[in-house]
Amino acid sequence: MKWYHSIITRITLIFALALLGIGAIFFSLSIHDRENTMRRMHDYTHIAVRSVFDPNVKQLDFNKLEEMGFTLIDDRKLQEKILSLPKPPQPFPMKRMEEKIRLGLYVVPHGIHIYAVLQKRDDEPIILQVPFEKEIFPQILFPFLTFAFVIMLYIGIIRSILPLKTLREKIKHFANGDYDITCKSNSKDEIAALANEFDSAVFKIKSLRDSRQLFLRNIMHELKTPITKGKLAAEMIEDATYTNILQNVFKRQEALLVEFSRIEKLSADELKLDIKRYHIEDIVDFALDILEDKHENITCNLIPVELNVDFELFGVVLKNLLDNGVNYSHDHRVTLTNDLKTITVSNHAPALEFPIERYAEPYFLEGKKQKSSRGLGFGLFITWHVIRLHGMRLQYKREGEMNHFVIYM
Repeated sequence: MKWYHSIITRITLIFALALLGIGAIFFSLSIHDRENTMRRMHDYTHIAVRSVFDPNVKQLDFNKLEEMGFTLIDDRKLQEKILSLPKPPQPFPMKRMEEKIRLGLYVVPHGIHIYAVLQKRDDEPIILQVPFEKEIFPQILFPFLTFAFVIMLYIGIIRSILPLKTLREKIKHFANGDYDITCKSNSKDEIAALANEFDSAVFKIKSLRDSRQLFLRNIMHELKTPITKGKLAAEMIEDATYTNILQNVFKRQEALLVEFSRIEKLSADELKLDIKRYHIEDIVDFALDILEDKHENITCNLIPVELNVDFELFGVVLKNLLDNGVNYSHDHRVTLTNDLKTITVSNHAPALEFPIERYAEPYFLEGKKQKSSRGLGFGLFITWHVIRLHGMRLQYKREGEMNHFVIYM
């Protein structure tokens, strides 16, 4: 999964934008508050200076200024520092005051204090500390609490979403056939409810699987017992013709039981492959051994090639295709050929009634169709899915009166 498809990435982006927006709001409020404070301090200093100005001697009464809370700054270093600070871009109007007392006034912030600079035209400036101190703690506390709340909310949401990753891994294990998983959660949110519901579903599916396996084992055992007894009884018959007929019947019954078992495993997606490298001649010989009663009806034109397949299952694939080919052929003949990329089973027979993909559906042929199919549905069902498990492809072609079933390797 791409990083930009992740819910966590999207939530992180949303919270990052929210934090930037909150920061911009607080910064704007801080600038606005600072400007208002500077204007108020300027107006207050303006009024105070005018009130303590003695028109007779044309001097400021610094004692009265101290009583009003102003402090005269004598420290040269501090004076130089304050005078080096940038002046307000547009000083507040002081024309009436300059005409009266010949002083210019502006205020600047420095540290937690605000200083007023009184500029005489022909003398050194006078620097006063305005009776005001910034309340740093309230200005920092509220933004800090807001940011902390948003960050804690983000952490809480991410922590509640993180179990989705674990749940995803559990689902992947479950899809691969691991039923011994548990994903119970003690949380109270929706994701925990989802995890608990999935855990409950896994438990129910595991119980159904165990019941199905127990049923299959029992029925397979019960069916194999009379077949084994019948094979023993057939050996005791003196007439060799009847003995061969009965043995073939019982052998066919055993093969059907194995096919039914494979069908059930395919339906439950529990069929596992043991992939190894084999010569095609060995796999075909295995398929022909299973079809020993139809061996003479099959013509093989093979070129040497090696296949990476499950030996037994791929042999069953070829057996099913050859068996169906013989059963449905007008002349009961079938031909098996191959090249480096394909294996083809051909026969002279009627065209398939339905697209070959439909035969891959379990129990597709029912009723009358199934009775006339002579095993076609089960055989092609197993063939189709085993080929799919091998990463190969089965295609049906009709050329003239000939059917061709082609396995693309």
